[in-house]
Amino acid sequence: MIRLTGIFCTVVIILSSCTNANNCAAVTTDPAANKAQFLGDWFEIGSIPQFFNIGCNCTKATYTDNGSNILVRNSCRLGGATIGVPNVINGTAYAPNPSDFSKLKVKFPTSPVDADYWIIYFDPNGQNMLVGDPNKTTLFVLSRTRTMSNATYNSLLSKAVPFCYNISKVKKTDQVSCIN
Repeated sequence: MIRLTGIFCTVVIILSSCTNANNCAAVTTDPAANKAQFLGDWFEIGSIPQFFNIGCNCTKATYTDNGSNILVRNSCRLGGATIGVPNVINGTAYAPNPSDFSKLKVKFPTSPVDADYWIIYFDPNGQNMLVGDPNKTTLFVLSRTRTMSNATYNSLLSKAVPFCYNISKVKKTDQVSCIN
């Protein structure tokens, strides 16, 4: 019995150390995120590709306050900036905890669940932000403008490293020759 208890304790210790083997910090959000600076147009500079943005360029999100929720309009062009087909989806976003605007839930008609939309970093001037989810499957680099310096882009991506996001999966979004 003592031997079995010893084996059990060893397994528990090994498993508990494995959960933090990569020294990943729990995903946290930026308390500076606020609705007033969040609203408006944001351009996707880079993201971990998802089923809904494959083949997209000129990707833009527009957030509008309707009182109870935030209206979300995501748009892109499929197949090319100038000759591509416009693609638009509308949804809603809300903060489950009204005192914490950095942790939003987003709902689109094609999804059966509300997705986590966590603002990991929010530029104090409201010009750039990094958004992901606590499961580290999504990551978006967003800007108020269609262009961003490499230094700023890399700085934003570096903010996801302590949380062990796989930033090598992030692909830059083509924002050249966009007409909208």
